[in-house]
Amino acid sequence: MATVLQTLKSSVRPLVEFVYPPTCFICEALMAGTESRVCDSCWAAIKPLTDKDPLFLEMSNRLTGSPGADIEQLIPLYHFEKDGTIQAIVHQLKYDGMTSLGIELGRRLGEKVLDGSAGNSFDGIVPVPLHSTKLRERGYNQSEYIARGIRHVMRIPIYSSLLRRQKYTLSQTHLTASERKENVTDAFTLNKRYLLRIEGKKFLIVDDVITTGATTESCARALKSGGASKLVACSVALAEHALP
Repeated sequence: MATVLQTLKSSVRPLVEFVYPPTCFICEALMAGTESRVCDSCWAAIKPLTDKDPLFLEMSNRLTGSPGADIEQLIPLYHFEKDGTIQAIVHQLKYDGMTSLGIELGRRLGEKVLDGSAGNSFDGIVPVPLHSTKLRERGYNQSEYIARGIRHVMRIPIYSSLLRRQKYTLSQTHLTASERKENVTDAFTLNKRYLLRIEGKKFLIVDDVITTGATTESCARALKSGGASKLVACSVALAEHALP
């Protein structure tokens, strides 16, 4: 039966693409395939976030600058600009089921991690988990797909079960920084079945967009409580958040 379905898919897809040629959902240019859904020109037009960008410096200091900070390094890819290309891509990933975009973003993020000082000295990847209710509603965790792309590049395992989101948090879109921090306080807990996999290990914490860093810090705190030795936060983008 599986072979028959695969044969049907392989026969129907060329016809569908002939009638409805695949296009880039950003600029609508014709594309050779549908896997990425973003053309090379649109990817190339997205300006990477550098370590000299004020937004990066401010967020890096917030997450790593205080004595005893749980996070040692921050590695983002892009600046999350309102109505920009990255916002459109992340929206497609999170709300429209375009999980292939998450894998592509993860590949690009993994390459940046390898190119930086963090290198490949990690034991695993920990995607920021969704609450079980939200996971059922969405059907997947977008950070999991980003993690899959990183795994493809770095060849290290994903540990999706190390953390559990025990608190159903409000949407953080319109919350202030202090409200976001309160919203995710004690939101994450360790899965005690996997404690032996944490002690002395080095992990990448992966999220789609970091705005105030509150969620990332909460994840890091939980992992450190289980004995993790090194934590680096990485994300597709950093977003500005002017509210106090």
